[in-house]
Parts: sequence; C-alpha cells; structure tokens
Amino acid sequence: MKKTTSDYLFDPKFKKRISKDSLSGIKSDKHEPQLKLAWIIGYVLNFKRNEFLAGSKPDFEEIRDESLEIFRQNKPGKYLDFNVKRMAVAVSVLILVGLGGYWFGQAGFFTTSEMQSEVIEFTTPREQQSELTLPDGTFVALNYDSKLRYRLSSDKSIQEVELEGEAFFHVAKNKSRTFRVITRDMNVNVLGTQFDVRAYANDSYTETTLLEGSVEIRDNLGQEQSVLLKPGQKWLYSKTDRQQKVVAVDPKLSTLWRSGEYYFDKLRLVELSKTLERMYNVSIHFQDSSLENEVYSGSVFQNEEIGKLFEIIALTIPIDVRTEGRDIWITRK
Repeated sequence: MKKTTSDYLFDPKFKKRISKDSLSGIKSDKHEPQLKLAWIIGYVLNFKRNEFLAGSKPDFEEIRDESLEIFRQNKPGKYLDFNVKRMAVAVSVLILVGLGGYWFGQAGFFTTSEMQSEVIEFTTPREQQSELTLPDGTFVALNYDSKLRYRLSSDKSIQEVELEGEAFFHVAKNKSRTFRVITRDMNVNVLGTQFDVRAYANDSYTETTLLEGSVEIRDNLGQEQSVLLKPGQKWLYSKTDRQQKVVAVDPKLSTLWRSGEYYFDKLRLVELSKTLERMYNVSIHFQDSSLENEVYSGSVFQNEEIGKLFEIIALTIPIDVRTEGRDIWITRK
C-alpha cells in the first residue's frame, strides 16, 4: 500500500536519511509527492530543532524563506516539481508550527508519542486564498479569511481537521480511515470524496456541498440524526432558527471561488457584504438597516474593482456608495 506523508514522518529510518544535502537529491522522476512533502518538513525541523530545544523563539518567516530559496535554486524540472505557490503553503507549516504548539522533546523529533495530540494550523488572511496538501495526502483549497487545524495522530483509523471559514477538500479514498472535518455547528465524515464546507463564524448559515462520493453530516447542533449527502446536494444549517435542509444544486457553483468567482442566488446584501469584506479586506456599513434585507443575484469576480460591483448592484437595488479608505458606507438612493 502506498505510504502517506505521515507514514514517512513516523518512520525512524526516514528520519536518519535526512541531511543538509538531502533536498537537492530529491528528483521529480523518482519520488512521489507524499515523500517530497515529508522531506521538506523533516529537513527544516531537523536542522532547526536546536532552536526549539533551547527554548528560543525561532523566526519562522526567515526559516520559510530560506527553505524556499533552496528549491528556487534547483533547475526547473530536474528536482522537485512542486508548484511554487503550493510549496510556499507547504513550507508555511514551519510558521504554523510555532502557532500550533508543535514542540519536540529531548528524545528527538517525529516520535509517535509526541505527535499524537499535536496540531498544525494553516491560515489565510483576507484577500488571500491558498492550496495545500496535508500530511495524509488530502488536497485542500482554503478560501479568504479561513483557518484549518490539522491534528497529527498515529491513529490510522481517523484523521480530524478543524475548520473556521471555507475550504474545498479532495480526500483520497481509504476504506480503513475516516476523514473528519469539525466545525462549530457540525462534523463531516468521509472515506474519500470531493466536497466544500463553508463555516464562517459570522455567517448566518453553515453549509456543505458534495461534488463526488458521499459524506455524513453529524453532531450538528439541535439535530439528533445524521444526514447522508449525495453528489449534487447541499446541506444548509441556519444558525438563527437551528433548522437544516438539503437542497439540489449545481455543485460547481459552490467551488467557483477557487477560480476567483462567486455566484450568489437571491442572497441578502448583509450576507453578501461579509463575503466582499473577506475578498477585498474592507469594512462595509449599512446606514439604512432596511438595505441589509435587499436581495441580489449574480456573480462577483475577484479581479474586478469593488466599485464596479456596486455599480452593477445599483442597477437593481437603489443604493449610493461612499468610500473612506477601507470603510464603505452604503445608503439608500
């Protein structure tokens, strides 16, 4: 059976193979992605561990930049074939290591007992999205202003992550392991599938859209029974009245954000404004509270200026917009 990144990191023999020259020896035509990711994590942590053991606070951004420079120096196509953007995220685990409390004891690093309950945290600020491959091989795309916590564990029967925000997951099929996404309002259990979870703390709804495979929604607040989704279905949970429903959708519309587009179907302006705040890193204020309940349908493109968007909205909803720095004030015309 093919090894995952976690399998390599837990392997004592793999640890001994890591050296200062090991990165330049990883050729794209000989090594699989799981091993490559394990190499870079192991390399940096191995040669920076003294900073942890000494109790000092390492400069994680400096560590990341140094690591990326090693990869940039390699000739294209000859060594690691990681996409630069994805590699930056993979190496950013070094920064998140400091935030997540990923520590090593005197006995060494990558021991099973030390990693059982540790957490690596990935974050994306406003205006930024990112893609990453988790140590178990799961692909994740993180949307604006989102946070993902990955639990390192030696338990191969389950892998848990905690999500605040929105993320698209592509989980490799593995009948012997359950992948679980934990949010404030519910948990999503999968064995291998593609799905999108939107769980922002300040949104009125939490939702899960299934593209492929099957998922189980369980432990959702106020509901005793779990819900099984089929491809093309979206599970919606209202935080206001704690009601849930399953609706048929075009699942591709729920993941357009990955290409810089959002599609809204009869969405209240107050909810639309929350997405715009994350996309453009602005604060939107309604001087007339009745405008919050006005409904808008249409697409929003990240590469368009926010002012252009409000011009389009004004064609169907009578609004005036005033901008002061990153503050946007909306009034009824």
